[in-house]
Parts: sequence; C-alpha cells; structure tokens
Amino acid sequence: MSHRRVIRLCAGLFVAALFFVPQVIEARYILHILVMAGIYTIMTMSWNLLAGYTGQLNLGHAAFFGIGAYTSALTAMNFGISPWLGLLGGGCVAAFFGLLLGFPSLRLSGPYLAITTIGFAEILRLVATNWVELTRGSLGLSGIPLLTPISIGNWTMKFYFERDYYYVVLVAALLTLFIIRRLVQSEFGISLQALRDDEHGAQSIGINTAKYKLAAFTISAFFAGFAGGLFAHFSRLVCPHTMSLHVTFDALTMTMIGGLGSIGGPILGAVALTFLSEWLRVLEGFFKVDIRLVLYGMLLIFTIMFMREGLVGVIKSLKDRFLGFGRASDGGADHD
Repeated sequence: MSHRRVIRLCAGLFVAALFFVPQVIEARYILHILVMAGIYTIMTMSWNLLAGYTGQLNLGHAAFFGIGAYTSALTAMNFGISPWLGLLGGGCVAAFFGLLLGFPSLRLSGPYLAITTIGFAEILRLVATNWVELTRGSLGLSGIPLLTPISIGNWTMKFYFERDYYYVVLVAALLTLFIIRRLVQSEFGISLQALRDDEHGAQSIGINTAKYKLAAFTISAFFAGFAGGLFAHFSRLVCPHTMSLHVTFDALTMTMIGGLGSIGGPILGAVALTFLSEWLRVLEGFFKVDIRLVLYGMLLIFTIMFMREGLVGVIKSLKDRFLGFGRASDGGADHD
C-alpha cells in the first residue's frame, strides 16, 4: 500500500472515530469544549485562507464572526426564520461585508491594511453597542432560539444537549475543511499563494490580483460568519464583545501556533488552545489574574522565534526523523 493511501486510510479512520466521541465521552462539559473547538476551527481556517495563503493581514476578522452571529440570531428572533437558513444568511451577510472590506486591500498592504481592518471591526462593535433598539447594546441578545429539530423517520435530533451540537459542528468543520482544501489545491489556491509570495510577479504572469484578493476576503468572511451563526445558536447569547480585537487575536494565535499557511495547522491550534483556555480558568480562579492572554502572547513569541511552522512543522519534523531512522535501520539490516 502506498504512503498516500495509508495517510488517507488513517484520516478516514480518525474522522469515523470522531463521530463516536459522544458515545464514549458523556460529560457535557467536555462536549461543550469540543463544540467550541469546532467553531473556532472553522473561524481559524477562514482566517488562515486570507492571511496564510493570500498574505492579507486581517486583524478585524472578529467582525465577520460577529456579523454572522447577529444576523442569524436577529433573523430567527425577529422574523421567525429557521436558524438553518440563518446560518447561511449570516455567512452571506458577512461575505458581503468581506467584499466591501476587500476593496481597501487593493491599495493597502502590511500594517496599513491591518490598521484598516482593526478600525472596521471597532466601528461595527461600536454600532452594535449603540444601536440599542436592534442589538440591546452591551446587554447583548439573549434567548436566541436553538437550531430547529431534524427528524428522519422515528429519529429526531432536538438540539437540547451539547451532543447534538457536536455532530452539527463536526459536519460543518469537515465540510469547511473539504472546501478550503479543494480551493487551496486548485488553480485558485496556487494563484493566491503566488500573490502572497510576490504580488508584482503574480501580476506580471497575468494573475488578476484584484479579483483574487476580493474573492479571498469574501470566502474567508463567509466561513467566519457561518461560524458566528453556529456560536449564536449554541451559546444563545451574542454581545458586542464578540467583535472585539481579542477574538481576532485568539484566531491569529491558534493559527500561528498550529501552523500558518497549512491545512492542518488551524485545526491543531484551535483544538489545543481551546482546551488550554478552559484549563487556565482553574489557575485564573486560584491566582485571581487573567493569565490567558499573557500565556497566549508568550506562546506566540515562542512560535515566531523557534517554531516558525507551528505544531504542523514539529509533527512533520518528527515524522521525517522517524521515517529517516526507519529507512536507515532497514538499510543497515540489508547491508549486514
């Protein structure tokens, strides 16, 4: 069996095992963390598509997350629209704002684009805080409807428990992974990476950089908005804090630690740091100090200095060393 087939078989078995997790782990607290890890996985994959593969540093990504959350919540609460349609609606509205934010990226780059995106997110956060009639201001929207039940014959999933949301978020994360992976490995993804590595060089070989930048912003915003919608109907509470800079910083840190510009990096980073964040709550309660952001900053600095490719790079290095050691051992045995 070829190496690629072995990898595909292992990946298939791992995905199949994920569907049995709620049968093994019944603790609602652990399932809650897993659901949040899945939501952050979708968000980090969307940010990685823009920053890791296109080279556009968006520090206002939380705005798209919040737009999706508010859109899905408000359409369900005020108009009685099915939350399932609200999830897609939240993604589409976020994609529209992503397209609008993409236009400044045609002329801006680096720190100038970063500052612009921070300003964009901050403006939307202030709008959500002050538009009390619609968003209830700093109190936020509470009592957001659950996802409507799914019925197949005599079987019904009512979304009263974390287990039900786990399956929805797992399928959504796998679908997002599949789409982004196909995009990255297509001609579209190759063009994005060419734009990231050398924008002028990409233009010289006929790549329409403006079109690809706008497309990357739009697609990235859609998945972030979709993740925001999932968050709204799971937590049942959305407030302007959802659009704050620290939410973008969380996505950035997860992606960097996992491996910027890789497929598996955002997934590893999101899962690892979501669990780490929950465990740090115990220490914060003991020391009475918010050490999460401090530790995130230290991990980010360590990653930039000593682990440029993140956890994905470490795993790849270990795999290469193990395979190299195995080949050397086999070669030595044959020689003897």
